[in-house]
Amino acid sequence: MMKRVEALVQIITFGECREPAFSALCQFGFDSDVELVEISDSILADVLQLFIAGFISADELEEWANFIECRDDINFARNEGYIYALSNPELMGEINTEKIIKMLEVLMN
Repeated sequence: MMKRVEALVQIITFGECREPAFSALCQFGFDSDVELVEISDSILADVLQLFIAGFISADELEEWANFIECRDDINFARNEGYIYALSNPELMGEINTEKIIKMLEVLMN
């Protein structure tokens, strides 16, 4: 049985057990009084690199950001601007490799 934190980590890092993690997460309440995981710079950078390398699509990156925004158990305050931009391509411009490379460069400086 996957624990809540483990399921969240699998989902936000595109881990090997990501699909079962979604099912496991359904066993827990949606709301949380505690932020159990954080979207650190390294997690964000790793996910952006997955997109650049072609392992995930623009739609998957947008869905990832939307998932993070709607969770009470994920702290994304440190990277809120990036998450907002990724979750709202219709407002911020389409997600493409050029933009994500630039985003990664800004993040890493």
